[in-house]
Amino acid sequence: MIQDTDKYKDVFLSEAKDHVQAMNETLLKLERDPAELELINEIFRHAHTLKSMAATMDYHKTAQLCHAIEDVLDAIRKNEVKLISSVDLLFEAFDTLEAILKRLKEGKDELDTTTMIQALEEIVLKGKGQREGDETTIVKATEDAARLSPAVEKITSIEVKVERLDLLMNLAEGLLINKMRLDRIKEELENPELTAVSDTLARLISDVQYNIMQARTVPIGFVFNRFPRMVRDLAKQQEKQVNLEMEGTEIELDRSIIDEIGECLVHLLRNAIGHGIEKPQDRTRDDKPAHGTVRLTATRSKNSAIIQISDDGAGIDFEKIKDAATERGMLSSQASKEEVMNSIFSGLSTTDHVTSVSGRGFGLNIVKNKIDSLGGAIKVESSPKKGTEFIIELPLTLAVINALFVEVSGSLYAIPLASVERLVSVKTADIKGMLNSEAVVLNEEDIILKRLDVLFGVPSRGNGSQPIAIVRKGNDKLGLTVDSFLNTEEIVIKPLNRLLRENKYFSGTTITGSGDVVPILDVDTLATAPTEGAENSA
Repeated sequence: MIQDTDKYKDVFLSEAKDHVQAMNETLLKLERDPAELELINEIFRHAHTLKSMAATMDYHKTAQLCHAIEDVLDAIRKNEVKLISSVDLLFEAFDTLEAILKRLKEGKDELDTTTMIQALEEIVLKGKGQREGDETTIVKATEDAARLSPAVEKITSIEVKVERLDLLMNLAEGLLINKMRLDRIKEELENPELTAVSDTLARLISDVQYNIMQARTVPIGFVFNRFPRMVRDLAKQQEKQVNLEMEGTEIELDRSIIDEIGECLVHLLRNAIGHGIEKPQDRTRDDKPAHGTVRLTATRSKNSAIIQISDDGAGIDFEKIKDAATERGMLSSQASKEEVMNSIFSGLSTTDHVTSVSGRGFGLNIVKNKIDSLGGAIKVESSPKKGTEFIIELPLTLAVINALFVEVSGSLYAIPLASVERLVSVKTADIKGMLNSEAVVLNEEDIILKRLDVLFGVPSRGNGSQPIAIVRKGNDKLGLTVDSFLNTEEIVIKPLNRLLRENKYFSGTTITGSGDVVPILDVDTLATAPTEGAENSA
């Protein structure tokens, strides 16, 4: 796997600078209170973290210098080296790290750290009594460090707490809602000056909103890059050989989604290693390579991010899952293959024994609940002896989306525009009845219909023509019957209030320019809603 590390450079430099600053501050405390040995461990942790970060970024000279610093700290911890004899050199090593970071920021190569590393090694060897006291290298390193000591730099970037970005996003949402109210007033008054001011304000709000959202987005690689070591350790624990391949680490998502999705991916990777990938001898017997492969891929699709976790393992035993689900009363014996496969998200497990990696069956249930709460969806595909693939679809942001407003019996509803395939209007006579539903034929394709007036228990306003919003969820299409299509707008998603919280067909609400609260339809649950039997929760 070849990673383009340039896109992480700014983040590396920011975090690395913090680690070097922390090492300087902690060494100052240690110099004042040499008995506080925990401070040595704190410096060691910063040096070790910086070493790993630098190695990941292919800054090998920086990583080697951090390793030499670790050796000195370890020798101090073991009382092989006196702190008083090494503290000045450690400060100089930190100065060298700061100088390296400054050069990297300017687009230059790393400094040659050979002399400084040799000086640090001399300190350790002298402490262990393996070398006579030759100060030449140490003096040379000191002179080099003095020349490299950085001046005070201008501040070009700062860290901002996520809470402050959330506050800014809420303020931008308030501006957007009031802008919609202003649009309504503009249309009523038809004042040219008001129109000009409103249009200018709209552009400014759009720019503010875009930049705040950009500040909140981070590459999904920040999550993905945690997994190679985890997969390696789990595979070793399970006595398996696993290669992890990753693609699409540059795909950016809202930080709130990144924070939430991490544990889901951990569950799915553990599932792939614990349930999917076979042991080497079993794979060889089935004419497979001894090494199994797990692929973690991220792609963009319109306003969604698609994450795929696949393995080339044993696959899911369909009949075993069906028997277990039927035995527990979760499914009938006539359940479809899709229903059987989806039952694994309900806490079902067919594993005969529990391990530290898998076995209780709760993992996939947790994953589905979490993804549902993020407004996403997950499905699974599997072939015996060929492997299993989990496909997750997530919104790029949880805050603002484009939506289509529709009217049903005098009430307004919003449909996420990313889910809308097309809008059509058909004659009522063209709607045909099927076994348990209604459908309409469009381009030689049967589109199952769900009547929103029936689902919400409101009077029908049916006439000779029926407007239908065709929505897509994955590869499936569904037609939602409405009374009329209104407009499309950028909307701010708000949590469901107490009155609407029990209605599973709504994913949230939005506020219009006139101050009305409009429910946002949840396409996922509407796809599985009953055709008959109204639920009057609206």
